[in-house]
Amino acid sequence: MQRMLAKVAAFGLAATLALAGCSSGSGGDASTPGQTPGGGEEITLDFSQWWEVELPPGMMRGLMDRFEEANPGIKVNLISNPYSATVDLQTAAAAAGTLADIVAINGASVYDLKTQGAITNLSTLMDDAGFDPAQLVSNDQIDGATYMVRALNFAYPMYYNSDLLNAAGVTELPDTRSEFEAAAKAVTDPDKNIFAWSLPINVQSPAGFDSQAWLWASGGRFLKDRKPNFQTPEIAKWLEFLKAQYDGGFITPGAFTQAEQQKVEEFTAGRNAMMNGSLAHIGGIRESNPDLNFTIGFVPTEDGFTGKRGLAGASWGMGIAENSEHKAEAWKLIQYVMSTDINSELATAATGFPGSVDSVPGYVDGDPLYELAFKVYQESEFVTELEGLPQALDLNRNLNENLVRLLQGEATVEQTQASLQEYWSGVLG
Repeated sequence: MQRMLAKVAAFGLAATLALAGCSSGSGGDASTPGQTPGGGEEITLDFSQWWEVELPPGMMRGLMDRFEEANPGIKVNLISNPYSATVDLQTAAAAAGTLADIVAINGASVYDLKTQGAITNLSTLMDDAGFDPAQLVSNDQIDGATYMVRALNFAYPMYYNSDLLNAAGVTELPDTRSEFEAAAKAVTDPDKNIFAWSLPINVQSPAGFDSQAWLWASGGRFLKDRKPNFQTPEIAKWLEFLKAQYDGGFITPGAFTQAEQQKVEEFTAGRNAMMNGSLAHIGGIRESNPDLNFTIGFVPTEDGFTGKRGLAGASWGMGIAENSEHKAEAWKLIQYVMSTDINSELATAATGFPGSVDSVPGYVDGDPLYELAFKVYQESEFVTELEGLPQALDLNRNLNENLVRLLQGEATVEQTQASLQEYWSGVLG
């Protein structure tokens, strides 16, 4: 990540890779035009992902068409679903040994998929293809081997509806939790269906960082030396803050069943004043509501905090199924996505940070909103605390279950801390 940031800085934030001008055709050395796998027999690679749903229409299919053109004899079948549906389908397919050849995954899934024997060792495929992993921003490994390649990294800053805040007399973005609480109280108007923010803690489909971001922003963590560490003053203050926000009526009703996308819809429609969300949402918000006046800022910290702010992060990763009969061809597709120009193009379209060290996103320079977001990213510590943990999705689900009980008044802060400590210790030891 640091090498990519240095490259962006070297360009003076003047990355000018226009979406139509990033293409390299073959994606560098990722393929050899003219070769037909299997002695002329055409093969089809199934690629299960949520990316096509979140990218501009036609973007993902266009990349695959260009890969096919550069690799005669290989076709790509995109299996596209929203993120939560993709995770559920892949969990079932992994258990049945029927995963797609290539699967979009993130750090929350990779450990369990590897432990199940559902995804293959990519280090071996890299060696066979002569691929140098130093080309990757992150080379996350489990037991000394790579099972996921991060195509993109995503930051989750805070979105602010400038018009709602100004109308409520809030002229400065809140910097601390107490300032956020004052702003939340000022903007919330249930009669007009306007609330400060949404807190989707759906137990069935846990996603996003709407609760965690508040802890990480102030330097708090769930783990210490990769062991659960919930019974701390920082955790207690974080839980008290969330409880106070819920009891104050500042959170959009329906938090326990709300999905991640519904939160984005509430903000886009002008019914929420604040939102913690990925930069990938900017394009969709602008398209759906061009008149929405919003800005980007930090997640407010605990009062008195003086350390480096934490910024929640996630990734778009890729793995290859152990049951795939076309692993070498599947790796060709991954290498194509990670080639310099293609990875730059994907990062530009998805508003993520490239996974290739030589790629530069084209959205930073010239757009004030993205420049603000990039500033937040540069001045924060990128936090992916749950990635790479065993049963990470289950741990996230347990977190939501405990938050639901706390907010409903069925558990105290102390009981919530003890419950989390006990369950997570049972998983992580």
